[in-house]
Amino acid sequence: MRKLIPAALALFFIAGCGTPDLLTDSEKDSIAKLRTNKYTLIANDELATLKYNADLGKSVGRYSIHHEGFQTWRLDSATGYTCLMLASDEVWKKPGMKEQGCNYLGGQ
Repeated sequence: MRKLIPAALALFFIAGCGTPDLLTDSEKDSIAKLRTNKYTLIANDELATLKYNADLGKSVGRYSIHHEGFQTWRLDSATGYTCLMLASDEVWKKPGMKEQGCNYLGGQ
C-alpha cells in the first residue's frame, strides 16, 4: 500500500502540471492534413520513383527538329532554347555558329 501512494501522487502531479508538448506546430499541422486526406504518406523510395517518372514525362515530345536548307535545328519546347544540330563545315566556320551548336558548353 505504501508503494501505491507515491505512484498515485506522481501521476497526480504529472497530470496536474500538464504533459510537455512533444510536437511542433508544423508537425501538428501535417498530422491534421493526413487525417483529413489532404496529405498522403508515401515511402521515400516510392517518391523517388514517382519523381524519376515525372522527369521522364517532361522530356517526352519536348524537342522538335526543323530543317532549313542544309542546317538542322532543335527546339526545346520546355525552355524555348534553339540550337544548331547539323550543318556543313562552311556554316560551322561562320562567326558565332559554333556557339549556337547544341553541344556548345558555354550555352544552355
